[in-house]
Amino acid sequence: MAKNGIIQENEGFFVLVNGVQRTFRDEKSHAYDAARLLKQKHKTDIVEIEDRSTGAKVMMMEDGRTA
Repeated sequence: MAKNGIIQENEGFFVLVNGVQRTFRDEKSHAYDAARLLKQKHKTDIVEIEDRSTGAKVMMMEDGRTA
């Protein structure tokens, strides 16, 4: 995060459900927690965490592990 508290364009994490951005988190651990909660609520849907700095996506599995 920038010193002035403003998130830069390539910082943070999006949490996606079926490819749709549902929430933004500035810390990785918070993004994983949010993804786990969303996966519990939407068991049959695809829940992913997208790292804005690299564009890499990680899928959250039903048991809370990542793939």
